[in-house]
Amino acid sequence: MNKYRRQFLKFLLLFSFALSFKVYPQVLNGNKVKFKYGVASGDPTNTHVILWTKLMLDIETSIKVEWEISNDRSFKSLIAFGISVTDYKSDYTVKVDAKIPTRFNGKKVYYRFKVGNSISDIGITSTLPKENPEKFNIAFCSCSNYPAGYFNAYGEMAKNEDIDLVLHLGDYLYEYAWDGYASENAIHMDRVVDPNHEILSLDDYRRRHATYRKDIDLKTLHANKPMIVVWDDHEITNDTWKEGAQNHSSDEGSFNKRKDFATQAYFEWMPIRENKNKKQIWRNFTVGNLINLLMLDTRHFNRDKQLDIEKYFEIDSFKEKKYKNDLKKPRNLLGKTQLKWIKSKINTNTKYKWSIFGQQILIGPKYLPTILKFIELENLPSYVHKYVMLAGKKIPYNTDQWDGYPKEREKFFEIIKNSQSNLILAGDSHNSWISNLRDNNDKFIGIEIGAPSISSPNFVDIFGEMTTEIDKSFIESNQDLVWTNGINKGYVELEVSLNFVDVHFHYVSTVKSKSYEKLQTKSFRVNHAQPLA
Repeated sequence: MNKYRRQFLKFLLLFSFALSFKVYPQVLNGNKVKFKYGVASGDPTNTHVILWTKLMLDIETSIKVEWEISNDRSFKSLIAFGISVTDYKSDYTVKVDAKIPTRFNGKKVYYRFKVGNSISDIGITSTLPKENPEKFNIAFCSCSNYPAGYFNAYGEMAKNEDIDLVLHLGDYLYEYAWDGYASENAIHMDRVVDPNHEILSLDDYRRRHATYRKDIDLKTLHANKPMIVVWDDHEITNDTWKEGAQNHSSDEGSFNKRKDFATQAYFEWMPIRENKNKKQIWRNFTVGNLINLLMLDTRHFNRDKQLDIEKYFEIDSFKEKKYKNDLKKPRNLLGKTQLKWIKSKINTNTKYKWSIFGQQILIGPKYLPTILKFIELENLPSYVHKYVMLAGKKIPYNTDQWDGYPKEREKFFEIIKNSQSNLILAGDSHNSWISNLRDNNDKFIGIEIGAPSISSPNFVDIFGEMTTEIDKSFIESNQDLVWTNGINKGYVELEVSLNFVDVHFHYVSTVKSKSYEKLQTKSFRVNHAQPLA
């Protein structure tokens, strides 16, 4: 079959497909459709990628949207195309699971959307290589709080030509009111969120997504790179678990309804492939035999309620024995269904060189640094005072992290101990971390890499000039912690090669101004199946 016949048949297929829909007017009431929130792509496989956009129009109606993919910016030659229909039920968002021709596997392609004479921005995306590349670069990040500061790190990621794929590990947005957490400078920076109250309804969550997606750096990042996302707690509300959350009270209505609203808005606005059960967000991706990437959910599906460490403090003491005994009790984090899935995806016959786990929270044990005992209490925030009695002791202090689920951590380590070489990525903490991971028998399991925040407050916003010494003491007080940084905000880049991964922590000088500098990168080399020295 010659190429002209193939093109003719493609045209007939598209034409017949279009006829199956009502031909909707492309200029409605004299107003053109707008693509205010840009374009995005995500969840690339070896053959497909999700393409996303959102329409802005003044009336409620169904409308057809053309999508096009080309191997050049001019769109003179299309390699894939089609039509999608959207309406108010999906907030006029458009998601297409586009198949990319095999000959363009792993190569950059361009995409756009059209409604009549209205054309979206041009996006750049790619499928994941089916064959082993010499190297593959993955950036990952978390904790982007709109009123806390500018998304300068997103802009840096968008400009980084070496990055092939971006992982967002959660807290993509925050649920608080306009004057809530980390909003002190929001008015000055013109970064007040909409709606101005804490978000609860479906409309609230949609409007908050819209607030974030108007940010130019985030729009540019989505347009320039395919992204794979998982949620953490703030996409719903702070310290979420499967049946409730710290930041949800009875006067705010049904938690399950709130969770359903948040989930619906998330799937509408994010370039993520949808499962039949939207609450099961875990999934995996492969890059040749080089990378087996598993994206996990440690937050919503099966997490039991966190142990409340506050209940173990007395006036001048801490009930250490009871606390440690209670920590040892079985408590779900991933849950049986997800653990079984992980086991099915972990290859024990050395097929994949690197196993990378994208998930939300710190997994390695973390203990408070000894130095806190020697700092005058008046120089510490009041809520830290009681924790000083734990400083320098082997007592886990953050039960919202894996430290609050040690039995589940051992189950997870047992499953992954035979995989080739494990890199476990984490967000949530707002600080940078890199640690060796060992099980209860002191067997090396892999490397933990924790991302700094994009804009959310980290240690320096709490401890100020003391942060450098606190960082040093953290390392001294935690045997397997190789390095930490609680001062800078930014993202992490993994340069994955066959025998090693170069880990680069990229930082920006400030998030309080659009005038900033890119700071010196901190790098580590992780050799295959070896702990860091």
